[in-house]
Amino acid sequence: MRPRHDGTSGTRQRWKGRLVAAPLAALLLVGCFAYGDSDDFRARQPSPRTAREVPLRVVEQNGLTLAFIPVSIEGEGPFMFALDTGASTSVVDDDVADRVGLEPTGERRSVSGVLGSGKVPVAQVDQWDVGNIRLDPGEVTVIDLGSPTDGGGIQGLLGSDVLSDFGSITIDYDDGVLTIPAPG
Repeated sequence: MRPRHDGTSGTRQRWKGRLVAAPLAALLLVGCFAYGDSDDFRARQPSPRTAREVPLRVVEQNGLTLAFIPVSIEGEGPFMFALDTGASTSVVDDDVADRVGLEPTGERRSVSGVLGSGKVPVAQVDQWDVGNIRLDPGEVTVIDLGSPTDGGGIQGLLGSDVLSDFGSITIDYDDGVLTIPAPG
C-alpha cells in the first residue's frame, strides 16, 4: 500500500507545477453550483439483489443543470463529483489528489473544451467507489477545478470512461437517483 500524503512533502507543488493553467478547469465548469451537505448522500442504501442506486443531487442554476454523486477515493471522502456523460475521461481536483495521496503517473493527456486545450497530468486510482459501488482501478486526469467559491465545490467529474463500464445507467433527475445495473 502506498504511503499517504501527510501534508509535509511537496505533493501540492508537484501538481501545481504540472498544471497547464487554472482556466482549463473553466472548460469543464460553467457557473457556480452549491450542492449541500454530503451526509444526504449516505441516507439511501441499495438493494443487493436489484439494480444498485446511488443518491444524486441535482442542482439547477442560471439555466444549467448539474448532477452530483458521492465518490470515495482511496478510502477517503465522499467527494462531490459532477456526473458528466460527455467527458471522455474522469477528472479529480488537484486538492483532492493531494489529500488522498494520488501520485502522478508521468503521463500527460490532452484535454480540450470551449475555452481552449492543453495537456494535464494523469494519476492512478487504485480504489474508488460511487456510493457503495466499487469501481475498477483506473486513471484520472488531475486539474485545478478551483476553490469552492470559484467552482461550486466540484471536486471531480465522473466521465464516460468509468460510466461505460456499466453498459447502461439511468439518471432520474426528479427523484435524485443514479441507477446502475446489478453485476451479471
